[in-house]
Amino acid sequence: MSRPIGEPICALITPPGHAAVTLIRLSGYGALGIVAKYFKNRRKLLQAPTHTAVFGVFHDHLGKPLDQVLCTVFRAPKSYTGEDSVEISCHGNPRIAARILENLLLEARLAEPGEFTLRALLNGKLDLMQAEAVNDLIGAAGSKAESAALMQVQGLLSNRLRALLDGINDARLRCELAIDFADQDLPPLDEKDLQQRVSKLLKEACELLGEGRLGRLIREGIKVCLAGAPNAGKSSLFNAFLKQNRAIVTPHPGTTRDYLEESVSFHGYKLVLIDTAGLRESENDIEREGISRSRALMREADLVLYLLPADEAVEPEQLTPELSAKTLWLASKWDLISADSENEKSERDGCTPELGIPVSTLEPKGLEALQDAILQRFELPTGDLERPLVTNARHLAALERAMQALTRAQQSLEHQAGYEFTAFDLAAAAGDIGEILGISADGDLLNDIFANFCIGK
Repeated sequence: MSRPIGEPICALITPPGHAAVTLIRLSGYGALGIVAKYFKNRRKLLQAPTHTAVFGVFHDHLGKPLDQVLCTVFRAPKSYTGEDSVEISCHGNPRIAARILENLLLEARLAEPGEFTLRALLNGKLDLMQAEAVNDLIGAAGSKAESAALMQVQGLLSNRLRALLDGINDARLRCELAIDFADQDLPPLDEKDLQQRVSKLLKEACELLGEGRLGRLIREGIKVCLAGAPNAGKSSLFNAFLKQNRAIVTPHPGTTRDYLEESVSFHGYKLVLIDTAGLRESENDIEREGISRSRALMREADLVLYLLPADEAVEPEQLTPELSAKTLWLASKWDLISADSENEKSERDGCTPELGIPVSTLEPKGLEALQDAILQRFELPTGDLERPLVTNARHLAALERAMQALTRAQQSLEHQAGYEFTAFDLAAAAGDIGEILGISADGDLLNDIFANFCIGK
């Protein structure tokens, strides 16, 4: 995106297609003047204060009227991009919007993906974390993801990271002063105070990173793999979660040969459900391939729901320790069991095959225990998020590096290795936090990030 700064750009900022209204944004140097050339109430538009709307007729470059529009004026720096901007609301006929855009493109160029938000970043309206959160907010697949992204857009997480960065820079400055003025007649550096400061900074970084596990699940969703023998009820459970007949269900074992994947909102979280082929020995090449994929999906999942029919004596698979740790055992088809077994429900936590959680897709409350167990397994809060969370994989990786650098800084102080080593590690930690906020981000990183945005944002 090595374009001239302030060059006028324009794009549709509503999805293409027929609608009541379509919105076109123009931003950059001379934006008001460009629109005014095609606007009947030219003087009124040029004199309009910021954040006001002007109604009029938009003409093409030959003077032919195209549509009645509403132009909303945003004057720099009080606009999304920090530049002079105009948003044109026209009737939602794609042909009308295209013709308006064609005329604007005579003096402006089409915006690249995410370029409006990139300009907001370059003009100091947003930091990099806030800019990335704009894209997350647009694509959020659950109410928790929406809340987390909104907190980031509002700068709540940026404020927390800036406080951490300020603390790191302060500790580094103390080390550098102690090095530079070691031969001066000055009071020595309070080593105990510095150790406490670094320990506090390390604790804050660890907390942010620990909360990032929940943040990743909120942003990317919880990948749940349904596994078990053929005809164990996996497809029925899959359909029950989706509340539609997505998977074919028959009494014949081995109906599912390939896996099915769908997403559903689950208590505000995105749940990525995967229905897999039944696990058994088979001579059929197609079924064997499906079973091989099932085992691979189990390894990749965040959670495995292993179904054992309650009305049959089915021998469960011998799982590896890694798989066992993320498996909830389910006693499926619980409605086929005698009512005398109801007392067992409260004692079943799904930790072992013998204590499989009772599940029925036919009873009105047949999935309640399973839903509660999923929430408990991931320690997912059901209420509103109380604190801003790190949700982005790039941010988590940088935070991990910062935590490692702070750990080294703490160790160098404990071992009295010298303030120059401590200062070096603190500088590395500051660089990692600065990378998250965009303070030390290079052009290639910005290009990679904004390439994932839609045009018009």
